Amino acid sequence: MTTHCKQTCLLVLLGVLALAGCDRQPAEPVEMAQGQEPYLRYCASCHGNAGEGRLPAFPPLDGSEWLELPPEGLALIVLHGLRGEIEVAGRTYRGFMPPMRNISDEDLAAIIAYMDEHWGDREPTLGAAEVAALRDALADRSPLVGREGVVEALDQLEELE
Repeated sequence: MTTHCKQTCLLVLLGVLALAGCDRQPAEPVEMAQGQEPYLRYCASCHGNAGEGRLPAFPPLDGSEWLELPPEGLALIVLHGLRGEIEVAGRTYRGFMPPMRNISDEDLAAIIAYMDEHWGDREPTLGAAEVAALRDALADRSPLVGREGVVEALDQLEELE
């Protein structure tokens, strides 16, 4: 067999092998939990796909005592951002979470519900209407400073009721 024939045979064989995989069915879509898609879109790049955080800058959500805050407090952190020194699961973080007011009320409620169910070990109670009310009530608020800033914002909400 000549070199030209060998090369041609090899090309034909590679072509057949490449086409053999073309009749495969697309992979089944992965089933996601309610709220997981917006969490992955907006939060996972910093806090990790499984809530594990990204050392040294971004704290974990899984195992975080911050999920003991009421859902309104978590929503306020997302809406207004958080800066300053914070402690999460025994580790100190010094960073800045920017305000994420661009997240829709529906997506934010779904994200908080996902976090509550997966890492907060509680039933979700915050809906899109409540997120909209939070957004309106403290619209001019600057980023929250530490846990004290979150508690202060929650107290301010109580005074408005």
